[in-house]
Amino acid sequence: MESQNPMSSVKDRLALGIIEDAERRGVLKPGMTVVEATSGNTGIALAMVCAAKGYPFVATMVETFSVERRKIMKFLGAKVVLTPKELKGSGMVKKAEELAEKHGWFLTRQFANPANPAFHQQTTAAEILQDFTGKRLDYFVSGWGT
Repeated sequence: MESQNPMSSVKDRLALGIIEDAERRGVLKPGMTVVEATSGNTGIALAMVCAAKGYPFVATMVETFSVERRKIMKFLGAKVVLTPKELKGSGMVKKAEELAEKHGWFLTRQFANPANPAFHQQTTAAEILQDFTGKRLDYFVSGWGT
């Protein structure tokens, strides 16, 4: 199912859901910059959605994270800010928070944003159930992540 997404990732839904929710609520306005801490996959999806919608996007990443993911984000128009490896994941999160506060940017907060699971409930769940219309579903096993 997710292979049909523009960047072939489940994170495409997360990015679209968070951005469109922020637009509806009026916390993301035209011309605002979007910022997020990412190991890469969510950043790629956000870079794609932001490029399509005309928002500048800044990703914060630990300096040891994938060079390939950085290149993809940059190709999609994102700016990537690297944080020291000694600070680990908390360093990239803190940097994203600092940038958002300093510049008035929209921080997506992928891990805490209720729009993330809500979008999956509205779309992914409905698609899975539709796939089983008229069939008996005995078990459903799923993982949970960002």
